[in-house]
Amino acid sequence: MISRTAAPQLAPRPRRLAAAGLALAAALTLSACQMSSPVTTDMGYDPADGVSVDAGAMAVRDLLVVSEGDGAPGVVSGQVVNNTGEAADVTISAVVDGQMVALQPTVTVEPGASVRLDGQGSGGAGTPVTVPNVPVRAGGVIELMVQTSQGEADSGLAPVVLPDGYYGDVVVPTTDTSQ
Repeated sequence: MISRTAAPQLAPRPRRLAAAGLALAAALTLSACQMSSPVTTDMGYDPADGVSVDAGAMAVRDLLVVSEGDGAPGVVSGQVVNNTGEAADVTISAVVDGQMVALQPTVTVEPGASVRLDGQGSGGAGTPVTVPNVPVRAGGVIELMVQTSQGEADSGLAPVVLPDGYYGDVVVPTTDTSQ
């Protein structure tokens, strides 16, 4: 006896075409966000707590202020890199009470060298650049301007951080109320 089995029934052709079309449409729709969104790894960003400011060939990286804020004094933290062939003086200024105030001291950076603004480390000037009166609370931002003796200037909104954790070793000056 010969046994015959029926061939498996496939879905009707229009149903298969509709399913394939739906799968193709879903794949195109779900992948379309890549076409309208930029590739984030191609975007520049500051991989630190502070901001970057470039005044000509002078590059300041991780610029921020360490302070309790809200009227307390603070220390400017960041690294100034001189990418020029001559020494340059760098002055940091801050907007305090609506006025641009030059902060002290002015930092001299030799050609091809770098200096830390908080005065610490081997690349530190020894004396930190200080803000006598930080007008915003910690967590806010303050406008800082970087100006060079070569006539270049640029500014940025630098965050104000507490002298805590990573910035716990930054010595913030205290206000002397005995005078």
